[in-house]
Amino acid sequence: MGIAARCSLPESFLGAYVGAWPTVADISICPQWYGADHILALYTWPEVPKPPPTPDGGNALQEFMRPARSMVGLHPILTGSGSGIQSSTRPARCLYSSCRLSSLTAVNGRPHLIIAGSEMGSLLVYDLRGRGHTPNELRTLTRDELLHGNGAIQGEQPPNPDPDIAHFEGPIWMTSAFSTDAFAFGSGKDAMQDGGDDLNLHSSPELDSGLHGCEISCVRCSDMVGGDSLIFAMDLMGVVSFWRVLELASVGVKLAIQGSLSLAQGPHMHVLGNFLSASYLAVHPQQQAQFVALSAAGVRQANRQRSSSIGDGPVSLDLLKHPEEDEDGGFFSPGAFTTQPISAAFNPFFPGLLLVAYAEGDLALFDCALCVPITHWASAVLKAASGAVSVAWSTRRPCVFFVKCADLVDVWDLADQTHLPVQTIDLSSEPYKGEPSSTCAELFVGSDGRPVVGQGGAALVLGLPAALTTPLQEVPRHVASDEKPLEELLLPGHETGQVFPTLSKNLRAVEVPQHCAVERDVMRRLVAGIAPMQAWV
Repeated sequence: MGIAARCSLPESFLGAYVGAWPTVADISICPQWYGADHILALYTWPEVPKPPPTPDGGNALQEFMRPARSMVGLHPILTGSGSGIQSSTRPARCLYSSCRLSSLTAVNGRPHLIIAGSEMGSLLVYDLRGRGHTPNELRTLTRDELLHGNGAIQGEQPPNPDPDIAHFEGPIWMTSAFSTDAFAFGSGKDAMQDGGDDLNLHSSPELDSGLHGCEISCVRCSDMVGGDSLIFAMDLMGVVSFWRVLELASVGVKLAIQGSLSLAQGPHMHVLGNFLSASYLAVHPQQQAQFVALSAAGVRQANRQRSSSIGDGPVSLDLLKHPEEDEDGGFFSPGAFTTQPISAAFNPFFPGLLLVAYAEGDLALFDCALCVPITHWASAVLKAASGAVSVAWSTRRPCVFFVKCADLVDVWDLADQTHLPVQTIDLSSEPYKGEPSSTCAELFVGSDGRPVVGQGGAALVLGLPAALTTPLQEVPRHVASDEKPLEELLLPGHETGQVFPTLSKNLRAVEVPQHCAVERDVMRRLVAGIAPMQAWV
């Protein structure tokens, strides 16, 4: 158990053309691109002084990288028979943008399409099926020539003697095939007039003054529902937009807006910073309507259709407060209980089982039908004060989740124990060399159940023992007997006599693979019997 593969950028390239050590700001996996899974690593770096350009244009790669503040590396996940770490420092593709990118996602069902959010409030679409270009080509070709694949190539230079740098001088660079700049910088009505008839755009109040007026903090894709998926994009002020991806033979790849929602609107708009610093969102499994958003105001549930029903659950998901925290003269001063959520993930095997990590190091497990957590692990993240926290559930085992903070990755297996992680992976061999910078997520779990983490400017694939990637086929002895919902315990004819009606009749069904059904039922029993508060951690 440890690091199985390492994907990064070569130090010679960083030193000569970037001038700073990068941070992996977001991470994902592009499944089965040309027959193999590839890691999508979003590298960002601070703006650093660079030498002035030479009169004759100088080195093409140097001039090309001068305005860049980020890039996306598409690294193959190498597998080998040896026991050593498989290393990849030469991305198969590099996705380029002159503005800094902040978050990314691969489109479910269309892994050749990558959506990235930028600091300018726009979304960029990259089509991996397009032809890669050299830095020199991208400096000399116009946008129209890039999109249609024509134009003359000028001033080719001999390859660099360093093979790593020569790789980045080759045809591996791709620019966006589509951008929503018209919605970020101009009025939404003008954008609709420029192409709305073809894109089936829908108006919303936020479009009158520009859709996103600040940095996109998180971009995520829903599961495929009805053969299609939906793109969710949230900015720092809590405005969330929803997009469909269109691939049209006449105009190529486009994003069609399906609407937007300002989470700062509501009865508490008078509160200063009600939804300031919106940092992360997560979409319900096998859903395209409900999602949760994290900000300085807490965890909020929302419906993109602006509907409200008892099946949606409470608007806010809050931690329980201790009585002494609200009393004058208590151990805590009034208002001291201000935990800020910074990461969240839905269990893919349940309709609304949400794991939330807080900046103070707490973890909480919510059933989204309830306003308070099922259980709360206080101070469970040891190094929360020294780094961001990212959480993710296993895609193979319903009872397993991962927590990444600083140079530690905790592996929790609730079927084994519910109060502590079962293993901790130490990543201190990958020291961080750059300056601290904001990240969207440093953790992603692939379809094989292995976590991929960002650490020290690299994307690391972590190996796990088979026990943590193989679903349980038998119920453990220590798990209690099967739990039944309250409705099933009522006598026939007395269904309306219950004092505390539950939301089980409104519960969505989530399709689960047959080999995961036993462990899904085990997890359901664990959640029903877990202690409501575990503050001794």
